[in-house]
Amino acid sequence: MDCKRPYKYRALKQIGILFCMLLLSSCTWVKDETENCAVGFWLNLHYTYNILDVEAAPEYISEVVVYIYDAEGNYVSRMEVQKGLLLANNHRIRVEGLPEGDYQFVVWSGTADSHYSISGDRSTMDQFRLSLAGAGSNSADQLPDLYYGSLKTVHYDNAYALHDVYLTKNTNQLACLVVPLSSDSTVSPSDFDLKVVSANGVMNINNMLVSDDLITYQPFVRQTVTVDDAEYGQLKGIGFNVSTLRLMEDRDCRLVLEKKSTGEEIFNISFPEYIGMIGALYTALGRPLTVQEYLDRQDFYTIVFFLSGDLNQLIQLQVNSWRLRAKNHLKL
Repeated sequence: MDCKRPYKYRALKQIGILFCMLLLSSCTWVKDETENCAVGFWLNLHYTYNILDVEAAPEYISEVVVYIYDAEGNYVSRMEVQKGLLLANNHRIRVEGLPEGDYQFVVWSGTADSHYSISGDRSTMDQFRLSLAGAGSNSADQLPDLYYGSLKTVHYDNAYALHDVYLTKNTNQLACLVVPLSSDSTVSPSDFDLKVVSANGVMNINNMLVSDDLITYQPFVRQTVTVDDAEYGQLKGIGFNVSTLRLMEDRDCRLVLEKKSTGEEIFNISFPEYIGMIGALYTALGRPLTVQEYLDRQDFYTIVFFLSGDLNQLIQLQVNSWRLRAKNHLKL
């Protein structure tokens, strides 16, 4: 009997196990190449530019289009990346097939929706325009979420590279509540028209507004509401939900309430002016925020307009948790 034979088979078995372990650790067996093999050129998407300052890309970024331009701004190609691949790669996008050289990358999410129109995207960066599709000067729809990010000129070659791309949200929703400060006053959604007016309907490749044409955003929801207020108690009012494109500090955005029966304006106020006061309050509490940063980070606003009992005067405003008396602090 050969007593050495079991030891021979045991050694072969151990070698086989080790070989399998090596195979399992190789790139061909790993889904996420960026963490285990460090190969390829990757764009790493982030959405942290929100009011909570948290990473929210996995929750909100479901599909993207990547526009690729050379160092001089000439169009090279584009990539469409769907939700499944984004999730599989932890919201990282691998760029392949480019000749070695310097490139610029622009990322949009949400543009596949029919609400948006893009022109000049296959020419030069200077000619790129994104706008509302077929809206003319009015929009009364709930706009799908729209996000933008860019990566300035970087070198592309065969070496491993992971470049962070930080996204900004370009859509906002305003839930506007019109509430009389009197239990004797009754209002109906058919009594008033609320609108948001701003020249923010066209953006360029740098996410800046480039048209002076005014867009009137009208409510996509009109309803009666009940407001439980700590100061005034339970009040009846009306609610309007309005969806807009990006709000900019240097482009005035007017919130206007009119009586339907007469066309009389109850108020016509500058939204960025009020937001500037909120930014100052954040700064006083130890979190410095410029007006534009607050407008970019905050994407949902609950705005309560408290009217006089006769419905002819704006007495007070509240945006989210911040309240100011209109007659003392705001230009009407």
